[in-house]
Amino acid sequence: MTSKERLLKIFNGERPDRVPISLYEFDGHYDSWIYKYQEYVEILEYAKGKTDKMSPWHPDTDKPVMFYGEIPPEDIKNYTWQEGNSLYIRTLIKTPKGELTSLRRQDDGIHTTWTIEYLCKDESDAEKLLSIEYIPWKPSTDSFFRKVESIGDSGIVVGEIPDALCLTVELFGFYKFLILYTDNQSLIFRLMDFFQERLFNYLEHLLSNGVTTVYRIVGPEYATPPYLSPKEFKRLVVEYDKDLVELLHKYGGKARLHSHGKVKNILDLLSEMDIDAIDPLEPPPDGDITLKEAREILGERVVLIGNIEEQLFEIGTKAEIELAVKTAIEEGSADGPFILCPTAMPLNTPLAKKVQENIIHYIDCGIRYGKL
Repeated sequence: MTSKERLLKIFNGERPDRVPISLYEFDGHYDSWIYKYQEYVEILEYAKGKTDKMSPWHPDTDKPVMFYGEIPPEDIKNYTWQEGNSLYIRTLIKTPKGELTSLRRQDDGIHTTWTIEYLCKDESDAEKLLSIEYIPWKPSTDSFFRKVESIGDSGIVVGEIPDALCLTVELFGFYKFLILYTDNQSLIFRLMDFFQERLFNYLEHLLSNGVTTVYRIVGPEYATPPYLSPKEFKRLVVEYDKDLVELLHKYGGKARLHSHGKVKNILDLLSEMDIDAIDPLEPPPDGDITLKEAREILGERVVLIGNIEEQLFEIGTKAEIELAVKTAIEEGSADGPFILCPTAMPLNTPLAKKVQENIIHYIDCGIRYGKL
């Protein structure tokens, strides 16, 4: 059975030959840099024919786009400069009510971007953002079909989309968002409605143009306990994300919900949304649920994806990795579909030899224990 066949069977509720094995962000999220480093390339070469790719796709664009809407080129400017081992990116956005600015930093050897200054510092900045004209973004979907062809039998191509909560939180940063949600909920929901319209229209555009695949929806973790209660989770996540799930199902797509953290007390709410899959289901102490418990709540239809902690690659022994993989496969696949997957993957360079060897051992253990 090819990786493509294996994953399609999992998401279509059929039984594959073995549990699929994912390398998560190694399957396309890091393509801009991962092939420049031999220690990472060696893992990717070893994984060929052994792991099952769920490779992310994002449409190309030749126009400035912000929050899933087009923005006139003259209304957005980026300035970059180097200080020591860090690259800084200053973004300026012109709105009808004034200018918005943000500042990000990229550090050598760590392949991610840190937000130093958020786009919205206060409520007046939020009003500026809400004044931006909505020009729906309707990108070409041709690159999706080219990527499906290039991936071939090595896996599937998946879509990715934030939810309205994700976009709202990332305007302010999480701490500021929580304060505003306490002090000015009406503003928060105005922002979420602002984003929801854009996300829904963008997603419907993709689906109506044939991009009917599994979509990973990111953002619910911002409203999980202990930060907010299940009641607030329902208001901020369920009431918005259910519309995206229904839209996906209308066109034959699948909804994979992504949420780190402690999800035990909100899984029943996710079940009500009729999701098709969930990741990464972190075990205690970082999370608060076992795969066995998740299966009992979500039932036999939902695909569980997880739950090997990334830190195990950093500090774990091979025996600890083997036990974690064996347990995950036994619990995750006992009464329903399961994909073995880390909760995250390393993104620093150079990659320590121990981490490289542990990731390879994870693959070997997935093959050894994953026969169904």
